[in-house]
Amino acid sequence: MQLSSQPKGLFHLIAIQMWEFFSYYGMRSLLILFLTQKLLMSDDHAYALYGAYTSLVYVTPILGGYLADRYLGNYWSVIIGGSLMVAGHAVLSIPSHDNTVLYAALALIICGYGFFKTNSSCLLGELYKDHEGARESGFSISYIGGNVGSALAPIFCGYAASRWGWNVGFALAGIGMLIGLIIFSTGRKHFAHVQKANIPALRQKTAGFSHWQLIILGVIVCAIGLVFVLQDLLAGYILAVILAFSALQMLRLYRKSSTEDRKKLNAIIYFMLFGMVFWAFDQQGGSSISLFIERNIDTNIFGYHIPTAFFQSVNPVAVIVGGGAVAWLWKVLASRQISVRTLTKLNMGLFLLTAGFSLITLSSKLAMVSGHTTFLWLFIGLFLIGIAELFIDPVALSAITRMNPQGATGTVAGIYMLMGGSVANYLAANIAELTSTGTQATNTADLIASATQYHHVFQSIFIVTVVVLVLGLLVNFKNRNEPEYD
Repeated sequence: MQLSSQPKGLFHLIAIQMWEFFSYYGMRSLLILFLTQKLLMSDDHAYALYGAYTSLVYVTPILGGYLADRYLGNYWSVIIGGSLMVAGHAVLSIPSHDNTVLYAALALIICGYGFFKTNSSCLLGELYKDHEGARESGFSISYIGGNVGSALAPIFCGYAASRWGWNVGFALAGIGMLIGLIIFSTGRKHFAHVQKANIPALRQKTAGFSHWQLIILGVIVCAIGLVFVLQDLLAGYILAVILAFSALQMLRLYRKSSTEDRKKLNAIIYFMLFGMVFWAFDQQGGSSISLFIERNIDTNIFGYHIPTAFFQSVNPVAVIVGGGAVAWLWKVLASRQISVRTLTKLNMGLFLLTAGFSLITLSSKLAMVSGHTTFLWLFIGLFLIGIAELFIDPVALSAITRMNPQGATGTVAGIYMLMGGSVANYLAANIAELTSTGTQATNTADLIASATQYHHVFQSIFIVTVVVLVLGLLVNFKNRNEPEYD
């Protein structure tokens, strides 16, 4: 992983990706607590709004990718997306009890992610047109850099919010995005060879308006529309439409595929369902588990109170530490000519998720005694779930690119991300709502009741993961002689 062999623009791109992770996970670590403690929303409403936001973040990149391909290019899409996110965080940092301000801020951030999320990865890929040999290590460095940002964000933003107020914590997340945007902009010369904005297409007119004017108008209309979507919790309807369209796309591919390609599509559909279930449970970390920590976990250590937001750093730290260990494991196995099947890797991830929730379930059971318990078991559980992520998306997406059914890798990879991102986050919010007790847990009896409710849900998740793991092992055994489509 030698830096000298990497393209010069890598540092600038890693900077903005790291700070983008910092801004997103910094804000996310505070959001559910802010909604319930500052805006005094019920658990049900807070979970629903949180789920709407986190699911829509994965929807808008579909439109952002189209605009980048046809009009803007990846470089300017990243600039526009970063600027919108900075604006959203700036609005979010305004001290206000008006929910409309919150909705407007989240709408701007969602629009920003539409331009930023996938296009930053595409821009990274463009850097390696003349550096193919360094491509894999470059993406690894970028992935590590992003997780460094997500590991630091909950600590700094959580501390700022607990010490100086919510608006300062949110402002710090926005400042991080602004720093990344500035560093990225200073390296423009290193992106001179990437796809440029399509000026002729932008100047073309439709109904008397230039296409660049229509894009600006579209962003404004989208942001305003998202305010109402968030306010009335309509994200589910949007997802239903997109899912119907995606299902038609998969059906179209399936109908014109050969027998061999249909086998590949069957495997990919399994990956999609597997990823959806995994991430629906994994994403409890930012919602139900976060409120469980706030209410039922003793976070004092040596007389110092650990803010709840700090626990959001456990996951990315596990990814960073575990990433090195997993990379070493694959290298050792490869040196011994041992090949691990894709389904086996996915089951390894599900096993770790199951182990993690077994400890979180134990933690909630212990809290049922007095209303509080130590954070030790929950901490280890979150760490195991973080490592589990390394066996899911990277493995599934790698397999999808190998299979390449009908030459439609982009389409099926996009639908996979839709299932594992938008749909999983939406389901995660509905699962989290099951933990709601309708009380603020102000006394011991309320705390015990709260812990009991969390225990029932976490135990149910654990049971489901065991069942899915058994099914996964059976599917793996059944397909043990099927090719891996290298």
